Amino acid sequence: MKRIIVVGVGNLIMQDDGVGVHVINCLSQMDIPEEVELIDAGTNSYDLVDFYGQGDIIIVVDAMKAGGEPGTIYRAPLDQLGLQLDTSITSVHDLGFVQAAHHVNMLGHYPEILVYGIEPAELGFGLELSPVLAGKVARVAELIKQDIEQFMLV
Repeated sequence: MKRIIVVGVGNLIMQDDGVGVHVINCLSQMDIPEEVELIDAGTNSYDLVDFYGQGDIIIVVDAMKAGGEPGTIYRAPLDQLGLQLDTSITSVHDLGFVQAAHHVNMLGHYPEILVYGIEPAELGFGLELSPVLAGKVARVAELIKQDIEQFMLV
């Protein structure tokens, strides 16, 4: 059986930037198979290489500025997003999920990575999601749960 890991990325004190962590918290309250690991990665981007290296299927959820209306939900395999590797990184603290995937690939591990991005509305200091993103958390969690169920059938 393939190992499925869901990774929520984001900073909880920066309003909508923390949406990935909020989705992980929502998923933890749902009926998710126990063999699926839910990880609150927070802002510890250097841990992503380790997380990616442990799974066969990785689902990443994060705030994503892509030019859509706030609350827009994006879903795509990482390799289809057209995101470029940032070659200016000088510290592991700058490591994003694209760079982490590249590093894991360099180590000879090629997990399938599915990305959920949610267009943020507010990125200022604050512990609460904007109303539009707060209203999307349960929907994104449900979509991820459906993906998990599909992955487990294969």
